[in-house]
Amino acid sequence: MKICMCYCTLIAKLGPKIKNFRDCDKLIRTVVGMLSEGAQEVRNKAKLAILTLKNNFQNGRDFDGLLMRCGLTDK
Repeated sequence: MKICMCYCTLIAKLGPKIKNFRDCDKLIRTVVGMLSEGAQEVRNKAKLAILTLKNNFQNGRDFDGLLMRCGLTDK
């Protein structure tokens, strides 16, 4: 849970600059992978990290583009 909390803090600190973050793809894949963990606390923190990430973008297209770039959507 502490690792997921650190990822959430990192996403919050980066804010909109996360698009330019070098390991953005790895970070997002890791957080999305934590959504399927067994512990409920970890899943809740991962959801919070995804919501924080989504709120950092002005429109939904940028967020969808980021997910597509990470290979997390079917589009």
